[in-house]
Amino acid sequence: TVMRQRMDASDAEIESINGVIKAQTELGVIGGTVQKRGAQQVATFLTQKSSLETLIPAMNNLIAQQKGLNATEEDAYSVANLMGKAMQGQTSALRRVGITFTASQEQVMKYGDESQRAAMLSQIITDNVGNMNAELGKTDIGKQKQLENKLAAIKNQIGGVAQAAMPYLSAAANVTMLAANATNAAAAIKLLGAAFISFTVKSKLAAA
Repeated sequence: TVMRQRMDASDAEIESINGVIKAQTELGVIGGTVQKRGAQQVATFLTQKSSLETLIPAMNNLIAQQKGLNATEEDAYSVANLMGKAMQGQTSALRRVGITFTASQEQVMKYGDESQRAAMLSQIITDNVGNMNAELGKTDIGKQKQLENKLAAIKNQIGGVAQAAMPYLSAAANVTMLAANATNAAAAIKLLGAAFISFTVKSKLAAA
């Protein structure tokens, strides 16, 4: 809704943003629901879909750096609001959370057009926190978080059907992490989710 109102976005453009969020979820530790909350807020400060596309990865890196593995939707909202203020030229908001930048970078943030400001804000955040989302995703605990995000996605796809079985799925994920590497674990969880979709509620819960 925000994208349609602020950017006159088409369905294809909205789907493109969803694709960015999905790719970021697979790359790092910030879940899709958390990202969407942040994207919704930062979009209220923008007029171009390309600006949102540029800022989502930087937003995720800053969320990961500020809040770590347990970032909430409210955390994403706060970071996105900070970034939105910076997009309006309020660079002091960045300094309050320890983000530093040069005078020339600040000039772009104050006087550049939206595309220039989005690109510069993304660069400033990257200069300060690196690719934190992806780097956390490479750690053992980050891989476990990615599995949790995959389980959450399975739950969303199946709906209420998986609710009663989620403790078993979580236990299976933990055991798999102990027994094999994260790639094999992710494949196992994916197959497990497909199995739930393929059979009736009664037969699958009885099997569990």
